[in-house]
Amino acid sequence: MMMKKTATILLVSTLALTFTGCGGNLSASSDSSSNGPVTEIDAGTTTGMADMPVAGITADLSFETEKPVATADAAQSYSSIPDDSFLYKGNVISVLNDTETTLDALEASNTTPGSLYQDEKLYSLDSGAIEFETYNVDGKEQPKCIYIIEKGILTPKNICVGCSIDELVDAYGEPDKIHDETYDAYEYNYGDVDLVFDLNMSEKKIDRICIENTETVSKVNQEPH
Repeated sequence: MMMKKTATILLVSTLALTFTGCGGNLSASSDSSSNGPVTEIDAGTTTGMADMPVAGITADLSFETEKPVATADAAQSYSSIPDDSFLYKGNVISVLNDTETTLDALEASNTTPGSLYQDEKLYSLDSGAIEFETYNVDGKEQPKCIYIIEKGILTPKNICVGCSIDELVDAYGEPDKIHDETYDAYEYNYGDVDLVFDLNMSEKKIDRICIENTETVSKVNQEPH
């Protein structure tokens, strides 16, 4: 019995270490570029900001059972999320989904948007933890950008606001573009999507993450009201 107990504890400890990363959550990468409707992910208890899947693991700590100690099904689901997306309140959020789908997934359908520019709407939720920006293209509200502002909301490569620049480069490689004129940022290009990590250079950390829909951005004419 003692040997069985010891082996089980070691296995749980190993799994916990495997899935711990920058945000204290899952460490996962995604090579997928497929986009689909918002998908419900069974990844443990999630409440959105700073409460991503702890490890995506359902653990059975009964020493008398012959069942596997833990399963990583939820972790596998998370690793399949494409780079244009992130997990929020159990939903996969993508800037490539239509505006209505994204607002529903963000639980922002009843949020009154503000704006700085003509034809633009800016939805703020969770007290500004996430912002969703849309743009009017030919009379239709199209998704433009999603801003992740608070710590603890992870990209599929386990990067969040507050991670160091070194952690960012370890996860994503060298950036496709470095912004260092009006603001400091590393930009990664994925065709339909650009990932822009705004940086605090004095602290060498990520200040904000912006996920841009490149098709919508290409049509923007930013004129103030």
